[in-house]
Amino acid sequence: MKKFGLSSLIKSLSVLSISIFFIAVASVSAFASDANTVDSKMLESINSLRAQNGLPALSVDSSLVAIAETRSDEAAVLWSHTRPGGGSGADMISHNKWRGENLSYVTYSNYSGSDSEQASAADLMFRSLCNSPTHYDNMVFSSYTKIGIATSVTETGNGTKVTTAYMFSN
Repeated sequence: MKKFGLSSLIKSLSVLSISIFFIAVASVSAFASDANTVDSKMLESINSLRAQNGLPALSVDSSLVAIAETRSDEAAVLWSHTRPGGGSGADMISHNKWRGENLSYVTYSNYSGSDSEQASAADLMFRSLCNSPTHYDNMVFSSYTKIGIATSVTETGNGTKVTTAYMFSN
């Protein structure tokens, strides 16, 4: 019979936890494309807020959308601005640019993903972001010119979680 030391146990648990995280992220990704109404409604709301503050609209940037897709998947599993491997979501954006990240989510007990439910989710998340000074500041920061938005939809023990990531840059 082979004995296992503490270091072997820690390594095994680390591999197990990393494997579980990647399995969870893979299952989240399958739903990410089902939330286009959330993303478009959020872009419309953020750009409307910017216009009310005399700022130009943000343009959608495909590289920021790709980062937002990663971050919405990660945040759906582990709710934090800190990424699973460390660092922040904003660290994924080039360091020679202005960069910021907002995250939001809502949970529904019965969610079908209809356009009206997605619009409702977007309205709730936008109001929440506006009520948070740091998140509001990201939406109206004048040096930002680009945005990436992505939403993941996941099933949890508490219902369906709609998680959106917003990546800002210039």
